[in-house]
Amino acid sequence: MNLPATFVFSAKNLQSYADCPRRFQLRYADRWRPPTMTAAETQGELEYEKRLRQGARLHQLAKLSQQGIPHDLLKAAIQDDKVALWFDELLSSGLHDLPGTRLPEKRLQTSLNGRQLMAKVDLLAFEPGGELVIVDWKTGNYVPDRESLRQRWQTIVYLYVAAKAGAHLVGAPLPAERVRLEYVYLARGGQRVSFAYSPAQMRDDEALLSGLLNEIQNASDFPLTSESRHCRFCAYRVHCERGEAGSLHQVDFDELDEGDDAELDFEQIGEYAF
Repeated sequence: MNLPATFVFSAKNLQSYADCPRRFQLRYADRWRPPTMTAAETQGELEYEKRLRQGARLHQLAKLSQQGIPHDLLKAAIQDDKVALWFDELLSSGLHDLPGTRLPEKRLQTSLNGRQLMAKVDLLAFEPGGELVIVDWKTGNYVPDRESLRQRWQTIVYLYVAAKAGAHLVGAPLPAERVRLEYVYLARGGQRVSFAYSPAQMRDDEALLSGLLNEIQNASDFPLTSESRHCRFCAYRVHCERGEAGSLHQVDFDELDEGDDAELDFEQIGEYAF
């Protein structure tokens, strides 16, 4: 595969390849624009897009909250009941046990096999010379089992990149055992699933990541996935002739890309000086 030298691998595009190599090819290599929806598909797709925007709004609210915007002003700007419930849960989920220095929507990047590997995390919390904690907000109703979560590329990439690139944040060498990932499920009462790290796990993850990057770069064939669940709301479903959209009840939204293009109406927040 001829990826440009500037291409940056991430949890999102690696998971896309793992789910369906053809989707990765169309989206990242060929850069195809998704086909236009048919009228019959429009309603389901609109509901799907609405759900993605709700997740994106929650992440924006979380970022603004960590940047010091008063919570009452943020709440006043919310026009969606589901987003309001998630945000209330986020505020009450108890982040008091996290290190005091907190950076929302932080991008970390390192190199592997001559390629760049990036993790854009919802929240980094750390103390100089101490622990580095990654927090990822989840808005789905389903909490996977620990083993399934551990095997997802998001978990692998976030922990590995943080361990390799986080030393400049904490101001000292960062042993893998001082890195931790917390998934927080806001629709499930703030339930947490935590993953500690270790040098042995970091070596295993590096081998996995190195193997996958080499596989992608040397690939000449990108087959369609055999798991139809990955096709239910794929943007290229029509192109691949993979049938109609599935039910929203069948979708695990935490496995999907939560869009970053939904925006709050800042005029409704008032004349607060950002």
